[in-house]
Amino acid sequence: MNNASGAYNDSSRPIWSGVNRWKDPSSEKDATSNGTVQLIFYAFYGNIFVVGVFGNALVCFVVARNRRMQTVTNLFITNLALSDVLLCALAVPFTPLYTFLGGWIFGRTLCHLVPYAQGVSVYVSTFTLTSIAIDRFLVIVYPFHPRTRIEVCLSVICGIWIIALTVTLPYGLYMRLEEPGTEIEMGSESDSDSGTSAKTRTEIYCEEHWPNERFRKAFSSVTAILQFALPFFVIVFCYARVSIKLNDRARSKPGTQTGERERADRERKKRTNRMLIAMVTVFGVSWLPLNVVNVIDDFYSWANDWSYYRLCFFMAHCLAMSSTCYNPFLYAWLNDNFRKEFKQVLPCFPKTSDNRGPTAIEEEFQRDKARNGNNTLQESMLPSQTRIRVSAPEGYELILLEPTTTNASRNIEDQVL
Repeated sequence: MNNASGAYNDSSRPIWSGVNRWKDPSSEKDATSNGTVQLIFYAFYGNIFVVGVFGNALVCFVVARNRRMQTVTNLFITNLALSDVLLCALAVPFTPLYTFLGGWIFGRTLCHLVPYAQGVSVYVSTFTLTSIAIDRFLVIVYPFHPRTRIEVCLSVICGIWIIALTVTLPYGLYMRLEEPGTEIEMGSESDSDSGTSAKTRTEIYCEEHWPNERFRKAFSSVTAILQFALPFFVIVFCYARVSIKLNDRARSKPGTQTGERERADRERKKRTNRMLIAMVTVFGVSWLPLNVVNVIDDFYSWANDWSYYRLCFFMAHCLAMSSTCYNPFLYAWLNDNFRKEFKQVLPCFPKTSDNRGPTAIEEEFQRDKARNGNNTLQESMLPSQTRIRVSAPEGYELILLEPTTTNASRNIEDQVL
């Protein structure tokens, strides 16, 4: 590629794209040219595609089919699932195919559209994860503040998509399809004054054409910060504060408890903390390696000549794409309401007949909503009330309210699930 510096340098890419600095695919120095290695990666990507698309599509389906499931928390989870489906459909198949086939065979339009859509889906995914963490932070740490309304939630989701479409636009615009016969100059920025050797393309490539080197590095740096660093620190902060708040509540519970109740509360607290740690760990471990690989490639282009560079890239890329399989489990399956809906939809679970009336089912659903963070927290924190019927004049009902604190701590802690 002839760029502003007169050197072949198209390694700058956001973390969602494939390896664009092309060497001869048949080169013995490239570890990914081995057929066995490629077959292993095809198997990994195939499993990620199937599990990711199926799991996330199932999340979207159960929310769409049941109006009662369309709550603030569930809408965020659905938006996350939608972005993961888009990521599975675009990043998972195109990245390995582009590399292992040795050229771009999908046309000029997809050369611009696929990288752009990949970037949008990654931004939407990470921003939605951040929104979920902030929502849970507000619910647990500031429990008496009004919960986010559905209208506000939808506005936030629309804002996430608008920001993602905007900040990723340069990457889609500066992609260019290189036809066979195009002469490129091989070399690096450091040797551009001493001259470079020319080479003629024999395949079609979809590569980046940045206006200049400074803009390329600036865009790469901003992408790494906005897409990974900032969301990661926000998520860590929010879930750390949530964990501290829950621990404080466990130590300051009023009244006395039996030994069995204390053990149950300790187990519930441990389960909640493990859940929070898992959410942070999955996000960090999944995306950090790919960010590191791409930052190294952007600022130390000589690393691309290492024979195991592409192998490291695809290992990091597989790990990042596997997050699309974990998210439905972490954010949906562990939610009681989602799990019940999944069991109603999936044929592998036996359909159980429920002879309870609609009132009992609705009351149970409302209790589940409060327990899973899908209802106003103020209601779940208030002492439960026992309704007792006593003698009263005809047409009247006398109600005695007796405050209890049996389920308050359980409701509070289960807001994170």
